Amino acid sequence: MKFLFPLMMMIMMKTSKNSIFNYSLIMVLFNLNMQKQEVSKISYFMWGDSLSFWTFNLAVWIVFILIFNKVNQPSVYSKSMFAMLVLLMLTFYSWNLMMFYLMFEMSMIIVLSIIMTWGYQPERVEAALFMIMMTILTSLPFLISMMNNMTSLNLWNIQYISVNAWEYSSLMLVFMMKMPTMFLHMWLPKVHVESPVQGSMILASILLKLGSYGLIRVTSINSELNSKLEWIIMAFSMWTTFIMTMICFIQTDLKTMIAYSSIVHMTIVFAAITLNKTKAMMGSMYIMVGHGTCSAGLFYMSNIMYKSSKSRSIIINKGMFSMTPTASMMWFFMCMSNSPMPPSINVMGEFFSFKSALNWSGTNLMIIMMTTIMFTSSLYSIFMFYIMTHSMFKKSITDISNFNSKNMNISIMHIIPMILISINPDLLTI
Repeated sequence: MKFLFPLMMMIMMKTSKNSIFNYSLIMVLFNLNMQKQEVSKISYFMWGDSLSFWTFNLAVWIVFILIFNKVNQPSVYSKSMFAMLVLLMLTFYSWNLMMFYLMFEMSMIIVLSIIMTWGYQPERVEAALFMIMMTILTSLPFLISMMNNMTSLNLWNIQYISVNAWEYSSLMLVFMMKMPTMFLHMWLPKVHVESPVQGSMILASILLKLGSYGLIRVTSINSELNSKLEWIIMAFSMWTTFIMTMICFIQTDLKTMIAYSSIVHMTIVFAAITLNKTKAMMGSMYIMVGHGTCSAGLFYMSNIMYKSSKSRSIIINKGMFSMTPTASMMWFFMCMSNSPMPPSINVMGEFFSFKSALNWSGTNLMIIMMTTIMFTSSLYSIFMFYIMTHSMFKKSITDISNFNSKNMNISIMHIIPMILISINPDLLTI
């Protein structure tokens, strides 16, 4: 069944036969033998475990959804998607920190090219430069610390690397910027606003998960130092999550609001990974996969609204889906998954993450903070849902029923993985 959906999608796609063959070859050859094994070896430098398997599966699924989008230069777009899939496969299955880092940065170049080619505003150049500068600033200390430990960069034995506090900070910094966490997040809303829908979907669903994936891989380095810094990291994560939920409420741009909600989820993942406990790791994995499909779906549906109203403003788009019940239902699923609420896998991820944090410190202050964060992080998703479906739409918007079968199918394809995985979440154990 795992390969039935993509094969059906490839049959329906209006791309060349070569592209279809390339995508199917990548998926079958490099992902077929990965599941239900502790560690699987592809070649001498490419290894994979269940974490690699599920993150790459998420990438394959999102790229197949993206092929449906109609773009100006289909042949260039198809080649870009294929290159992205190859780079992501090399990133998730490389077992060397330097190789992982190189592939990790090269995948950002593809996203930059998508933003610059299919973006529609001149400000996209400024957003791309901002992203490049942030990447360079966080990458240089990381490169220096890797050069200091050049002999032991294998991820298999990474827990035996002895790093000092500065090297540990540089490792954390480069992945915190990609997740992103507060203070290193400024590039994300700007890039989301300027990028086309396919750029936003890739960025939110796959590239933000590269930071989480890298952090999971290197979190076992210097566990003594990690345990000393845990209280600082947890305090930072709790407060910044609360501040970000407040920032979500004051947004008028729909894309920016979804981008800030991604930062909220990723900060929770950051806190869970840093605890380095089994439940916390499971929770972070659930959020990664659930948020990957949910945020891409939110960006796709916000693009449908933009096509109708020619605006991303929440006020102008109010009541957009009130006349189309199918679109309202899809938007409801997306917003409630972002909230998170059952039956989405996100709710299990946040439950495990918060439970691990309470096990770490069950003080009254922590319980109050957790309750406040859970409440406020649900509120902006509920607000985002009802403003689009329960308000009076503007008379200036004439074409509000453009939710055709293609849009419906793509929206359903974002929702299906979240619900199916929640039926049997043990599949995602890492």
